Amino acid sequence: MNVGVITKEDITKLLNDWYVEMRHHHVVKARKLKEEIDKKINNIEPDQEILIYYSLLDFRYKMLIGDYNHYLNEDLVISEDTDKFLQYYYHFFKFIYATEIRNYSNAKKHYKYAEKLLDYIQDEAEKAEFNHRATVFYYYIGDYCRAIGHAINTKSYFSKNHGYEFKLAASQTAIGMSYVALSQFDLAENYLSSALNLLIEKNEKSSINKMYYNLGLLYSNKGDSELAIKYLFDGYEDKEKDYKTMFLLAREHFKLGNIKDAQAYIQKGLKVCDTEYMHHFTILKRMVDQSPIEQLEEVIDKALQYFKRENLWKYVKDYAEELANQFFAMNNNKKSSKFFRICYDARQILKWEPLYLEI
Repeated sequence: MNVGVITKEDITKLLNDWYVEMRHHHVVKARKLKEEIDKKINNIEPDQEILIYYSLLDFRYKMLIGDYNHYLNEDLVISEDTDKFLQYYYHFFKFIYATEIRNYSNAKKHYKYAEKLLDYIQDEAEKAEFNHRATVFYYYIGDYCRAIGHAINTKSYFSKNHGYEFKLAASQTAIGMSYVALSQFDLAENYLSSALNLLIEKNEKSSINKMYYNLGLLYSNKGDSELAIKYLFDGYEDKEKDYKTMFLLAREHFKLGNIKDAQAYIQKGLKVCDTEYMHHFTILKRMVDQSPIEQLEEVIDKALQYFKRENLWKYVKDYAEELANQFFAMNNNKKSSKFFRICYDARQILKWEPLYLEI
C-alpha cells in the first residue's frame, strides 16, 4: 500500500511524540509510535537531519527496552555544522549508553559534551532528563554528593508535572541510595519507601523488584544480613542473569558464615557478569575461600587498576582499605601503609561529606 509522501512537519511531530513517551518511560506507547514511524520513515521528503534524528531516537528506544547489544550506527555523521539539538542528543544518548554498559571514562567524555550543548535546549523537561541521567552516572561512580544535587533538581520538576511518576520514583531512589552509601540510613529508608509506594501504585513490577534489591543493599550496609537476603531474594527475578543480586547474596551469606551458599552464588555470577563485577566476584571468592593474602593482594591490585581507570573511586577506597587492614593485622607495616595511602588518596578524590538536606 502506498501511504504517500510524509511531510517533514508530520514526521517531526511523530518523532517528538516518540521521544516524549520514552522520556516518560511509557514503553508500550513508545513501541506503538515506533511501529507507526517505521511504516512511514521511508516515505519522507528527503531530509538528512530527519534521518539523523530517527537514528538517534531508535538508539534511545533500544536502551529503553533494555537492548544494549546494538550500538549507534557508526555511519551516522555528526559535525559542528549539525543542528545543535541533534549534537546534544548524539552525546547525551552515547553518555547514557556508556553509563549503562559501565564504560565510565567514555560516559564522562560524552557527558561533558552534552552538558555544554544543554545551553541550546529550551525544554525544561529535557533539562530534568539530563539531570536524571547525571544522577545515575554520579551514583554509579560513587560521587554521591553530586548525585543528590542533580536528583534534587529532577525531583523538583518531576513532582510538579503530571506523567512523571516513574521518574519521580527514580529520583527518590537515587537520593535514597546515595544516602545509603553515605550511611544516612534513616533518610535513605524514607526515600526508598516513598519510591516503592509510587511504583506499587503504578504496578511497575520490574521496578518494584529493583526496589527490593535497593532495600537489600540498604540493610546490607546497615549490617542486617538476614533482612538484606530476604529483600534481595524477593526481587531476584532473573535467576540466570542477575549477577548484581548474585553478588550481594553471596556477600551476605559469607557474612553469616554460609560458605556453601556464598560459593554457589559466586560460581554462578562469574559465568554471566560484566568486567566490573568480574573483579568484585573474584575478590569475594578469594575471601570466601580464605586464600593466602598474596593471592588476595594480586586480584585486588588488578581490580584497582580497572577501578582507577573507570573513576570508580569508591571501590578503590573500599578494597584498598580491606587489604590495608588485613596487612595491619599481620604486622606487615610496609604493605599496610601502601594500601592505606591508596585508600586515603581515593577519599581525597571523592571528598565525601555527610549531607543533611531537606528535599
